[in-house]
Parts: sequence; C-alpha cells; structure tokens
Amino acid sequence: MGKGRRQRTALVQLIGPLAWRHRGKLGIVLLVMPVAAGMAMLIPYLTKVAIDDYIVPAAEQGNLDLVYQPLMTLVALAFGVVVVGYLADATYTILLQRVGQSVIAELREIVYRKSLRLPRRYFDDHPIGSILTRVTSDMEALGEGLATGVLGLFLDSLKTLAFLGMMFALNWRLTLVLLLLGPVLAVLTWFFQRQVRASFFRSRAALSEATGYLQEILSGIKTIQLYGAEARVIRRFKDRNRHYLKAQNVSNFYDALLFSLVEGISTLALALMLWYAGGQLLAGLLTLGVLVAFMEYIQRLFVPIREFTQQLAVMQRALAALDHINQLVREPLDPAEENDAPVLDEPLESVVFDNVRFRYRPHEPEVLKGISFRLERGQTLAIVGATGSGKSTVIRLITRAYGGYQGSIRINGRELREIPAAQLHRWISVVHQGVFLFGGSVAFNMAMDREVPRETLARISRYVHADIFIQRLPGGLDAPVNQGGINLSAGQGQLISLARALVAGSDLIVMDEATSSVDSITEGLIQDAVEKIYRDRTVIAIAHRLSTIRDADTILVMEQGHIVEAGNHRELLARGGSYAELVGKLETVVE
Repeated sequence: MGKGRRQRTALVQLIGPLAWRHRGKLGIVLLVMPVAAGMAMLIPYLTKVAIDDYIVPAAEQGNLDLVYQPLMTLVALAFGVVVVGYLADATYTILLQRVGQSVIAELREIVYRKSLRLPRRYFDDHPIGSILTRVTSDMEALGEGLATGVLGLFLDSLKTLAFLGMMFALNWRLTLVLLLLGPVLAVLTWFFQRQVRASFFRSRAALSEATGYLQEILSGIKTIQLYGAEARVIRRFKDRNRHYLKAQNVSNFYDALLFSLVEGISTLALALMLWYAGGQLLAGLLTLGVLVAFMEYIQRLFVPIREFTQQLAVMQRALAALDHINQLVREPLDPAEENDAPVLDEPLESVVFDNVRFRYRPHEPEVLKGISFRLERGQTLAIVGATGSGKSTVIRLITRAYGGYQGSIRINGRELREIPAAQLHRWISVVHQGVFLFGGSVAFNMAMDREVPRETLARISRYVHADIFIQRLPGGLDAPVNQGGINLSAGQGQLISLARALVAGSDLIVMDEATSSVDSITEGLIQDAVEKIYRDRTVIAIAHRLSTIRDADTILVMEQGHIVEAGNHRELLARGGSYAELVGKLETVVE
C-alpha cells in the first residue's frame, strides 16, 4: 500500500469513529457550510447589480437621486449578507475547532492506553523517547493540521465551487480564460505536495530519533557526568539535531516556493482577465459591473488557494504524524491482552514448564534449550547460575513479558498463552532487582492506586519491616516519594517493592535478586521478610546470594539454557556438582 493511501486509510480508521461521536455538532457544520459559501458568493454579485442596474444608468442620465433609495436598500441587503456570512463562518469555525480538539484529546488517550498495553518486546526495539514523541509532538502536529488545515479545507472548497459557479453564470467565456491556468496550478500543487509530504515524513522520523536519544541521555545523565562524557554526547546529539534541521529546511524550501508560485499565478490570472475583459468591454460584450465582480471573485478565489498552500506544510506534517501514530495504534497486542474473560477466583495450584525452548529473535541462538520443571502451591523454587544462563528469561516467560516460546508452560493446567492478562496479574507479582517508585506517597507506591484499606497497608509494611523507616518519615504512609524514589535509599525502595507485591494479593511471588545492592542491615530485614514469604506464599527466586536460596524447596542450576541440576540445598551439595562448586565460590566471596 502506498504511503498516501495508507495515510488516507489511517485518517478514516482513526479519526472517523472519533469524529462520529460528535455527529451533532458536525451536522450543524454541514448546515452552515452552504450558508457561509452562499453569502461569500453574493457580495461580488450584489456589487455587480449595484453598478450595472443603478450606478451606470444613473450616471448616464446624470441624476443619482433616482437610484439613492434602491442603492440604500441594496446596501442594507449587503450588510445583512455580511452579518449572516460572518455568523455562519464563526459557527463553522468554533464547532469544528471544538470537534477537532475533542478528537485529538480522545486519540491521545487511545495512544496512551495502547502504549500501556504494548508487549514488552516492543519496548526493546523502540526507544521510550520515540514513543513519547508519538504522544506529544506528533499529536500536537496532528491537532494543528486538523484544526487549521483539513477542517478548513471543506469550507474553502465549497466557496471555490460557489465562486466558479457564479462566474460561469455571469460570463462563461471569461471564466474559461481564467481556467486555462488551472492545469498549471494543479500540476504544481501535486508536485510540491509530494515533495513536502516526503520531506515532512523524514523530518518527523529525524525528530523522533533525536527525542529518543535525548531521553536516553537524560535517563543516564549521572553516568555521563561521572565519566565526563558530556562532549561526546553533545557531539552525537548535534548530528541528530542537524539531520532534523536539514529535513526541516528542505520542507520549508518547498513550502515557500509553492506559495510564491501561487502568488505569481494569481497575479497572472488577474492580468489575463483584464487583457481579455478589456477587449470585451470596449466591444460592448461585457458590462462594467461584471468586470468589477470578476476582479473581486478572482481575489476571493485565490484566497483559499493561497491559504491552502500555506496550510499544505501543516497538513503534510499532520499526515506524517498520523502515519507514525497509526503505526503505534495498529501494533499487534499479545492475544491474551485482548482476552477480556472474567478473572476467576481460583488459587494458583501449579506451574509447569515442559520442554520449553525460547529465543529472543528468530535468527538468534536459543536462550532456553528444552527446560522442564514443576512448582506446586506453597513451594519455593530458586534458580541459580552464571550470568547469561537463562534465569531471567524463565521469569520473563512466566510473567509473559515475552511470548513465542516452544514447548508448554501451564498454570493450573492451562496453557500460559491462553490465560487472560488480568488473570495472570491476579496470580503473579514480581519483585524486580531494579525498583521503580512513582511520584506520590508511600501508600500510593504500595497499593499502585488500588483501593486498599490503611490497616492492610500498615500490616504488610510491618510484615516486611518497612514500617521501621516509614514511621520515621514525615507523614508515615502519606510521606511523599519523589519520581524514581530518589529521596529514599535502595534498601527502602526494595522494602516498598516487597510490600507492593504482597498488597497485590498474588499467589506466586517472583523475586529477581531482591536483596542485591543494599546495605547489610537492610539485607537482614529483607532476608527475614523473604523467609516469611517463603513460608506463606509460592515463590520463585532468582539469586546469586546463598542466604536467599538455601531454604528453597527446589533449586534449579542453569548453564547455557539447560537445567544441569535440580534438588534442595543438601542434596545438591552432596552430589558435589555444579551447585557445590557455585556454593564454594559464593562462600569464598563472602569470606
């Protein structure tokens, strides 16, 4: 499908249903459009009537008093036409502006909602800054194009047709002379429209790239400053910024050139009309009123054409933005995300991996190579192994951060890919190694905006020992947390993360090295909380620390995507294999 056709399809599919919700306002717009066009068409015609029917005959007779009263009536009529036309134009503009802004607001919510439901694999391939561009600058460009370009085009087109119709009625020969320039104008507009569209598409892509890079840099600003990499980062940003500047300059060049050519053609049309009409006037084949009316019609005719060329850049920017937004909106979701089956009130009884194989991309090597294990309700499973052995991949598959696995993963006997997302979230909570805290309160970060009684929050904070530091905060559970949790320590963030997983009430708690990067005192608190969770919940833990895994019911030892050993702590030590070797290394590190 060509880019132009794809953009038109996106316009109909995305904007059409949203605009239909405002069909009442749009119906009023359709009613006032002919009124506005008709009033604009009448003004030059009334001028022609005044000149040919009253002023010229009175001047020939040398007595203007005879036409004074009819002229005043005509002026009053013209004034009424102007007022009605103004009201129709104002109604059209106000209603379309409101509809346009409402549609953009609703589309922004759709894009935001879709961004939250995209599979996590999508975020691996697309920078966050690029997605941010879709929700911000692309949406702004689309709104500007709808409000000032596409929507205004309808009335301008209707007015153009009305002017041409009246011009044909007054003098079809003179109108045909003017239309000789029509093909030239159409070809120029078509050519420059294609150039502007292509240049703006490149411009939006360059802006998205620059914004994505800027977001990445700002996210890692502390690391950049620590290593003194500012100069190199600025140089790379300059390259991206210049790429965007070059694309913008090209589009502005074509936009300015098209506007200048249209101005020239409008002047040429006026000159051509005067040349032809002069001969017709001297020959008595054309009246002065018709000539004056034609001159005014030409001026009015080229106003929407000039405005169209000015708005062409805005409209092409909007279409390029629409194309990007449509790509995001049409991005396929995980089928389970679209499964709106009701959440069942059944506990998680078992998790089974049966000969599971997985690779992140089609042409990359397998990360998991036929692993199998079983976890029953109330058991704890620890997964250990060197970096790159596949531990985290197991967690990503269980939480369905990634799909496309081979083999079978079953929860309560149901295939993982067929379980609705809401049901999976009901069963599983994850305590990540890297904790992200949102701007808000401690209570908000624990409950994640769910309606949770304060007594429950207080009880769980005591359970994980988070109450020790929460009580010291001004406001306790209502104490403010800065975005990213920068006003809390890493250990405090880990304790809130543990509490968050428990507040969710999930049956399976997944811990991804929950005790890493914390001080020894906080590690002791977390370890005590983890031991409680081991006793009370079904747990899968990924850890490099012996204190985290020795009490697990089952320990899986992974190497290069294989499970090489499985058993409890004592059994695996007795075998003297890979696990015993790993424990020896860990004890050496501790010493």
